[in-house]
Amino acid sequence: LLAGRAARLLDAFVARAEAEGPHGLEELYSATFDLEPACAPYVGHHLFGDGPQRGPFLARLAGVYRDDGFTDRAAGGELPDHVAVVLRYLAATPRGDARDVLLRDGLVPAVDRMLGALERSENPYRAVLAAVREEVR
Repeated sequence: LLAGRAARLLDAFVARAEAEGPHGLEELYSATFDLEPACAPYVGHHLFGDGPQRGPFLARLAGVYRDDGFTDRAAGGELPDHVAVVLRYLAATPRGDARDVLLRDGLVPAVDRMLGALERSENPYRAVLAAVREEVR
């Protein structure tokens, strides 16, 4: 369970989400993650952009998942570098070299860039990203 600062950040997000309502929150999500490339929820996008290195990264990441026995039925067709998929993998997999490298060299820099893009924003998803960052310290 989350405690401390991460829990407070998520509580703030929940309060804002309740105030926005489902429709407002859906619009905000789309505006934040679908329409704003700086906040695209894909680790590979933040590491490589849409350049040629992203394809091999996705293939290696899928191989890591396969080697660790991770299958994400909840992914709904998302790419393996989607932040939600990466978080589920990290939560389901015990510590190991591949997991630690993905956390340190993938998720952390991606979340830091996303937070930077929302630095001067009142966007409630910033609290969610900050909570993730707090927990992966």
